[in-house]
Amino acid sequence: MSLIPADAQASLAQLVTYLASADNELRSKAEQTLDSKWSSGKEIEMLLLYLAEAACTSTDQTIQAFCAVLFRRVAIKSPKEWSNVTDRTIDVISEPVRQQIRSTLLNGFLSVKSKQIRHKLADAISEVAKEDSSPAGTWNELLPSLIEAARHSDASYRESAFRVFSNAPELIGKEYHEAILPVFNAGFADEDDDVCVAACTAFVAFFRELPRKTYASHAPLLPNLMNSLPRFLQNGKDFALSSILASLIDLVELAPKMFKDMFPTIIEFCAAVARNKDLDSSARMGALELLTTFSEVSPAMCKRTPTFTNTMVEITLLMLTEVCIDDDDAAEWNNSSDLDDGELEPEYDAARQALDRVSLKLNGMAIATPLFNYLPMLISSDDWRQRQAALMALSSAAEGCSDVLIAEIPRILDLVLPTLQDDHPRVQYASCNALGQMSTDFSDVIQRTEGNRILPGLISKLTNKSVPRVQAHAAAALVNFSEAATKDVLEPYLDDLLTNLLGLLQSPKRYVQEQVLTTIAIIADAAETKFIKYYDTLMPLLTDVLKTDMGTENRMLKGKCIECATLIALAVGKEKFAPHCQELIQLLGSLQESSLEEDDPVKSYLEQGWSRICRLMGSDFLPYLPAVLPPLLTAAKVAQDLALLEEEDVEEFRNNDEWDVISISGKNIAVHMASLDSKVVALDLLRTYAVQLKGAFNPWVKEIVTDICIPALDFFMHDGVRGAAALTLAAMLRCSVYATGSESNDTLQLWRLISDKLIVVSESDPVSEILVAYYSSLVECINVLGPNSLEESQLQALAESINSNLMRIYARLKSFEKDENEYTEDVDVEDEEYSDEELLDESHSLITAIFKNAKSHFLKAFQELTPTIATFIKDENINVKVCGLWIVSDLVEYGGSESAAWKDIFMSTVAESLNSAHASVRHAAFHAVGVASQNGNVYSDFCIACLEPIFKMASIPDARADENAVATENAVAAIAKICHHMGASVPNLDVLLQQWVCLLPVVQDDEAAAYVYTFLSELVRNRHPSVVHQVPKVFDSVVQALAQGSIAGETAERVSVATRELLGSISQADANALLSKYPSDMGIIKKWFS
Repeated sequence: MSLIPADAQASLAQLVTYLASADNELRSKAEQTLDSKWSSGKEIEMLLLYLAEAACTSTDQTIQAFCAVLFRRVAIKSPKEWSNVTDRTIDVISEPVRQQIRSTLLNGFLSVKSKQIRHKLADAISEVAKEDSSPAGTWNELLPSLIEAARHSDASYRESAFRVFSNAPELIGKEYHEAILPVFNAGFADEDDDVCVAACTAFVAFFRELPRKTYASHAPLLPNLMNSLPRFLQNGKDFALSSILASLIDLVELAPKMFKDMFPTIIEFCAAVARNKDLDSSARMGALELLTTFSEVSPAMCKRTPTFTNTMVEITLLMLTEVCIDDDDAAEWNNSSDLDDGELEPEYDAARQALDRVSLKLNGMAIATPLFNYLPMLISSDDWRQRQAALMALSSAAEGCSDVLIAEIPRILDLVLPTLQDDHPRVQYASCNALGQMSTDFSDVIQRTEGNRILPGLISKLTNKSVPRVQAHAAAALVNFSEAATKDVLEPYLDDLLTNLLGLLQSPKRYVQEQVLTTIAIIADAAETKFIKYYDTLMPLLTDVLKTDMGTENRMLKGKCIECATLIALAVGKEKFAPHCQELIQLLGSLQESSLEEDDPVKSYLEQGWSRICRLMGSDFLPYLPAVLPPLLTAAKVAQDLALLEEEDVEEFRNNDEWDVISISGKNIAVHMASLDSKVVALDLLRTYAVQLKGAFNPWVKEIVTDICIPALDFFMHDGVRGAAALTLAAMLRCSVYATGSESNDTLQLWRLISDKLIVVSESDPVSEILVAYYSSLVECINVLGPNSLEESQLQALAESINSNLMRIYARLKSFEKDENEYTEDVDVEDEEYSDEELLDESHSLITAIFKNAKSHFLKAFQELTPTIATFIKDENINVKVCGLWIVSDLVEYGGSESAAWKDIFMSTVAESLNSAHASVRHAAFHAVGVASQNGNVYSDFCIACLEPIFKMASIPDARADENAVATENAVAAIAKICHHMGASVPNLDVLLQQWVCLLPVVQDDEAAAYVYTFLSELVRNRHPSVVHQVPKVFDSVVQALAQGSIAGETAERVSVATRELLGSISQADANALLSKYPSDMGIIKKWFS
């Protein structure tokens, strides 16, 4: 019997009828009534109960279906009064009503005749079954009923049961794990396609909930799941095939190595699907995606399986030929102004992306050989589609295979460059694409060694003999080349290059004009002052375009003109730009005041253009700042735009590039990422202005710090906003220091505001890259403050923040080491370890900055870090150990004699580290010993005892090998420091110094070199026997240091004077003979010793 009063039932029946009505006016009024009268309190309970009952018992199937859908929509909607974004209406109504709903829905599910209605009831049950609305023990009859339904003779029952398991896998508690396995097995073998697909989808959802230790007991189901695939392929069931492949992809991401034994069979099957052009593209691309996913989550298994790489290369090359179907001349392709062909040629696009992803994971040793087994043959094929496929394959694989291919650049160009002259425009386009991609992926090397081949080839395509698509793509490839080219590489080709580009500005295709402007801008940026020759031709042309009203369809072209003009201005310099400076500023100002629409691309180009002019003009730009900053400040102040989505709106937002949809506990939240991306750009530009204008930017500092940057540190939906805000804070504090001094009240108040916030967020932010930004900002801030600017409370807070993050890093690294996993490969560990390594480095930098500022005042707070650092320096992880040793070095260097309180905790490990097999460990340990020697007698016994192992490691046969050189030079510097500060206590000092001179030169580490050669100068001035008896060795080491620029300024002057005196102590003939041994360094010798 229903709990709903009769009058309420009647009202709700009428409401539902109106809501389902085709009459817009009637339906609109009903929706208003639903929202105003039935959305809270007892009314929402009656509504949900009524909808559940009607969905199960109504005699009208249309009403049944409508009520089931509406029930689910209302149930998962946030209640009118909610405290948490994840709250759902079904979770907050009273338990008696929920119990009645559970009973009603389950009875309906088991009794309705319609497959469609049962599906919708299954979806409703899935939501009610979730833990927040049905805690353990409140719906005990559900799971047994579903298991029974999964065995029902009616396929709709079986499919609907698996549908519930898919949406609410947590229903299957541990006690049912064994019982459910035969149910899934039967589902995989079910003759009904829909049941089989539903069973596979449900199994993946169920598997995702399992603890890893139970994987082994469920792995035996996989062969049965896989056995469902061939039947769909044989029967031409493309949709079912693609659906199960999609489910398998999810499963592979969870536990790829579980498929190890059947992997060769999977490769063979997926290849058969991908090659079959008669199948629907969703099935073919699903097979390709499955293999690609294996490469990303289990690259080692893919490398070990002989057939994988060859199969992937074959499949992708085949799909790359699937272009311009029924358009052999590519006329339609060339006439299109939509340059994104992905939607029109999905197989081709999928193949490009797949080969790129596989190459990045498996690298050149695995991919290059099978790829180049095919490329020469395909490039010489009579079929133009095969020629372009080969070139596009090279483009896709170049980055991932750069480890191997970078040594083969000349041979690769021998294949590629002739195809620029191919008869077919699509091949020419692919050739430009390959050259552009190689220019990026082999950057610097290819520009230095092959510019004389690549530039003429690409320039030849910038004429009317090429079709517009090729013209634009050749110009784009030149951007890639020029970004890493020196002005000397570009200069011989600038005449022809710019002549051809200027000719293309007359192209009827707007996209060609836009690309040409971008290319000219980038070439100007790279060519710098070499571009002055072309300035007088180009700048008037660009300003003329900016003066012209070209209509909304040419907005992007105008934006490109702004980019081009301002980059050219930067390239040629302030003096050359001066005649056009005011005109360009007025034109940009007019554009800014012209009420640009929100989506006008000119806005972003204006923002960047103004910043370039500021960089060029410096403080002369100040008068224009009040007009330039307001739109930038508006963009920087934008709030996080979040929207809690109704289910029917999710797809629309997912298809909108400006929004990201995040799922949290079943709720979908849309985040307007476009506005946040713009906020990051605005913050970066504000930082640019602050850096360029220094103290003159101070009037805007307080507003930017308090209204923009501090609140932006709480934007946890966008990492980039937090990172940009942190770095901008440091730039703002620097402005205050320039304007008011490092110890002014304004600066110190600003520092207090910045530091308090950065310390708080650094203790809670989970993203290592952003923590690096926080610490980098703190380092920059502390370095510009006056000495002892950090209060005791700040020192303590900083120590606690650093310590908590160091402990988190350590815990992560230990978990990686312990994570022996038979089901997955640690493919992401390398990236995570790199992020943690950066954070370790930045944590050390922050401690260095604090110690430099506070000196021994930091020692009290440093006690917080002591146990962690003691653990670090004894750890076997090299990055951790090195970080700890450098922090000990800071403690000893800046803590002075008071640091001896930590001597017994740290220094024995430092001494042990002097003999480490790892150069980076020795480097840090040598440095620590060296700075310890500067603290008087408190470390004298320790330092003198370290001399023997330091000498030993500095004298090993490969001490000067590339990987050891810097560590060895720091050993030499450490010996010098000990001898300088503790010489009176060092046994056999004269003999030791004789040996020390033999360890010279020091040319790799400038800091070590400065100390070493200063000490050497003292020995020379004092006519110490160690130098008097080794004049050739001393002279040789000084010449090497001067020639390599390791010493400069006062140090170089002091050393050269001392060395001249030393040369004066030997005969003129001996001195001349010594000087003549350095013909290649005569310039250095004349400069410093003549």
